[in-house]
Order: sequence, then C-alpha cells, then structure tokens
Amino acid sequence: MVLSFNLVDEFALIALKAHITYDSQGMLATNWSTKSSHCSWYGISCNAPQQRVSAINLSNMGLEGTIAPQVGNLSFLVSLDLSNNYFHGSLPKDIGEIPQSLFNISSLRFLNLEINNLEDDEISSFSHCRELRVLKLSINQFIGGIPQALGSLSNLEELYLGYNKLTGGIPREIGNLSNLNILHLASSGINGPIPAEISISLHCTGLISLIIAFREVFQWIFVNIFLISKD
Repeated sequence: MVLSFNLVDEFALIALKAHITYDSQGMLATNWSTKSSHCSWYGISCNAPQQRVSAINLSNMGLEGTIAPQVGNLSFLVSLDLSNNYFHGSLPKDIGEIPQSLFNISSLRFLNLEINNLEDDEISSFSHCRELRVLKLSINQFIGGIPQALGSLSNLEELYLGYNKLTGGIPREIGNLSNLNILHLASSGINGPIPAEISISLHCTGLISLIIAFREVFQWIFVNIFLISKD
C-alpha cells in the first residue's frame, strides 16, 4: 500500500515536470529521473517513514509552463513554493481538494506562487486549503474580487495579494482571521474603506502589518498601518 501511494506521488511529480515547457537550468531534465527515488529529486522533501512528498520548492528556477492538476494528488503536501518563475494560465481547481475516497485531505500550510504570470477570475478555491498558514499570490495577473470565503481560513497568518488586478473592496470576512499577522494588498487594485472588522480592537488581534495601496482618480494613496498586538 505504501508503494502504491508513493507511485501516486511520483506520477504527480512527473506530471508537474511534463507541464513545464522550459527549464532554464535543465535541473528537472537531468535530476528528476525515475532511476532514483523521487524523494531525492531536486526541490523535493519527503516525510518519514511514509516517504510521501511533503514539500516542493522550485522557486527562482526560471521555469515556464502551467501547474499540473495532478499536484492536487499530493495528499501529504505541506509546503509548495513555485515563486519567481514563469508559470502561467489559470490555476488547477483541485489544488488542496484531494478526494477523500483516495487519500486524506492535504495539510497544505505554505503556498507561495508569487512573481509568476498566473491569472484567474477568482481565487476562492484556496478556501478549501483549511490548514493554510501562509498564502502568497502577489505579482501575478489575478482579477476579480477578494473572495469572502478566504475569511474561513482560520489558521491563516500571512496573506499576500499585492500587485495583481483585483477589484472591489476588502470583504469584512477577512476580519474573522484572528491569527492573521500580515495582510499585504499594495497595488492590488482594491478600493474602498478598510472594514471596521480589520482592527486590533476587534477580530484581528494578532495583526501587526497591514499594507494597502488605493488608487483614486489620478493619485496613489499609500496606507501603511503597523499595529502592535496586545502580546
């Protein structure tokens, strides 16, 4: 049974490799080989003793392509970092949505997709990743509003959505994130007032950094608020 699960992880990684159309360093082409255990591949970490993939770090590698939907089959994945590459297109809808009939739900805690060319008209699918602590989506091409559903990520500590093409305001549900330490929305395209719920005196008692940039007519208004928690 352990072997079959390991093959699922290996197939998911092979699919990820197949969706990468350009590898500037040639690392995946030479290192990601089925002749060796996928746990020894560059950027891959596995847990013990199951030897299931727990972390992927392919940041700053100049990779170009799309994110394979099979990544959603990595049910033990805790950390995924694909930042500072050239991934493009829409996000696979099953990231973080592992069918319970096959595996346990993934305990994804750290997700960094910053500095890519990803685009989507909604980012509510991230609300399925219930264990997320850090969500970094800055410097992409995301459009639409900040979904209210993100307010259900009760474990979220850091949220980065800056430098996208978002619209609308900050949903008051974000104020439900009592563990949120950092909310970064600079140059994200959002507008409107900061909800009263996002304050140290209400729900976000742990918020220490709120960085927001609003564009109003022909001028930029930068709001940098640093709140010190009661602790």
